[in-house]
Amino acid sequence: MKNRWIWRRLNSAGYGVQSPNDFYFVQHVLREKAPYYAYAVLKELHEQYAACLPCYPEAVCKLLFRLTNHVHPSRVIEVGSGLSSLVMAMACPTAQVVSIASSSLCSEAMQPLMPHYPQMELKIGDEMVLFCQSLHTSGPIGMLHVAHTPHYREVVDAALPQATDHSLFVIEGIRESKEKLAWWNGLMKSHSTGICYDLGSLGLIFFDRSRHKETYWIKLRN
Repeated sequence: MKNRWIWRRLNSAGYGVQSPNDFYFVQHVLREKAPYYAYAVLKELHEQYAACLPCYPEAVCKLLFRLTNHVHPSRVIEVGSGLSSLVMAMACPTAQVVSIASSSLCSEAMQPLMPHYPQMELKIGDEMVLFCQSLHTSGPIGMLHVAHTPHYREVVDAALPQATDHSLFVIEGIRESKEKLAWWNGLMKSHSTGICYDLGSLGLIFFDRSRHKETYWIKLRN
């Protein structure tokens, strides 16, 4: 496996990324600074619900919005639900979004918003049971978000066989413990994964088997 290191500098033009597709993704999705059409609504949601729902900083919510908008998946599954599931539903209104959480508090906070996102389904209970049920009741995963959950390893293991060339896995908190970081590093080296992006706090995995396997470490602009 060939590793390429990319660290942000003010004059950086994406050096180290030779693939035009990867260069576009880095510059115009990961590092994009132009305002998207829904950023104002996203900001309002973040200000209103950040205190009662698990959520990322606003900049990371915007990144999730751009990622979903770029991939344009037909089906999204989030395990460890929070504000981010609403962000992804907003980014791709045609996607079926399944949001799985173990706490009823999440349901109470999100229920008033659900009528605005009719393509979204919220499931509360045992995360692994609900996730495995969701895997086998619909088509392939377009986008998997492994969010605020202790079951990250089990979720990814169960989801890997369902990944297609068009799938994207987004994994939260890859450096929150030594054990999780070691697991993430092993996942990047695995033959079952394709192009991987280590963004520091988030990990991205693509599965296009026609592409040469690469691993990018990217420090995003603040």
